[in-house]
Amino acid sequence: MKRRNSLISAALLLLFLLGGSCVVLANTTPVTDAHLTSINNSFKQNRIANGYAELDAYGRVQLKGGYEDDRQVDLAFSLAQTVVGVKWVSPVTPDNIKVKEWEKRIGSLFSRARVLKETGGSEGAPGSVRNRYALVVGVGQFKYGIQTLQYTVRDASSFYSFLVNPQGAAFPRSNVYYLTDQTATRDNIMKYLNTIKNAAGPDDLVVIYMSSHGTPPDKFGGVHIVTYDTEVKPRERVWHTAVTENMLKDFVEGLRSKRLVMILDTCYSNGAYRSIPGFLPPGGKSLGADEDEGYGISKDQGKRLFGSKDIVLDDAPKKASGTGKSLDQDGYGKVLLSASSAGEKSWESDSLKNSVFTYYFVDGLKRYNGSVKDAFTYSKPLVSQRVKQEKGADISQTPQAMATNSNWNMSIKKTP
Repeated sequence: MKRRNSLISAALLLLFLLGGSCVVLANTTPVTDAHLTSINNSFKQNRIANGYAELDAYGRVQLKGGYEDDRQVDLAFSLAQTVVGVKWVSPVTPDNIKVKEWEKRIGSLFSRARVLKETGGSEGAPGSVRNRYALVVGVGQFKYGIQTLQYTVRDASSFYSFLVNPQGAAFPRSNVYYLTDQTATRDNIMKYLNTIKNAAGPDDLVVIYMSSHGTPPDKFGGVHIVTYDTEVKPRERVWHTAVTENMLKDFVEGLRSKRLVMILDTCYSNGAYRSIPGFLPPGGKSLGADEDEGYGISKDQGKRLFGSKDIVLDDAPKKASGTGKSLDQDGYGKVLLSASSAGEKSWESDSLKNSVFTYYFVDGLKRYNGSVKDAFTYSKPLVSQRVKQEKGADISQTPQAMATNSNWNMSIKKTP
């Protein structure tokens, strides 16, 4: 029994630990006793009887005590964020709180892992690409008061055009699902993710592209993808009605294809929710944060998404080949490209009339014969330079790449 409990604790910890969190000294925290009192009073008002908040070793608010279920944890986490903002609320771990629902869930996770291992097929490289499928999503208009994005639909359009253009990637149009604004609902996105998951075989290539806002980091540090119909009232509904990390993980785990490229040009920023009463703390930002506070996809979120301990992090990629051809025509694996790092915002550019990352990444795909890694290598320094040039020398945006295989420089362009 002791061994089983240890395994459960370790597994939960691996599932839910946050990467990329800010580390500060407790004596520099702006969180006061008054903030904690306000949070704990709001817990009582919302019938959270056994949960409470206190400071952790880094001066952040952390949840403690017991909670009825997963959604009550979301409620408590959201209430804390409305008082001090996202920067000063510590991610949840099983060591901090007790949730019976999580203990029940872990058993099914172990069973599921065994099933996936048994049915996952061979571990080797796939054969030549047989069929190609894609989902392209751009959301700039939102139903429930989230701030409009100017260029996300243009982002999606430029990526879609490259995929279906006979001189570009030449994907069959019937295999590319294109959703923007009102059609980019949560249900529609999941419908076409499932369509692709059911259709794609081991030797097929799958590309997923999404450009939108991100949610505030959730209780485990995940930034989810906002859809046209993502709700914001009550505040914790933003996590329940977005395309969540778990939904994407289910897609990745169920996909038979050994070639997956997922591009997420999304991030959380305060400005996206500024017009929604009560969503942000007084003053409209986290304590001690500036107006450009933003949070992208963390490396640990990428690891959770792909379920890989040995995920390859391309922090310092080599130069692109410069030949207009893929460095390695035999590349494969599951690849996640994120427009920014965990503590950064993904910027739009009025001069480019695109998001900065999508503009340069699509340009890289055109220059390097559809080669994913070459396009990323080309775009990464240009994104950082452009953001500093347009937004200020102290503003950073650093695209990141994560893959399940070091040999991931596959081309998404059809081989003649």
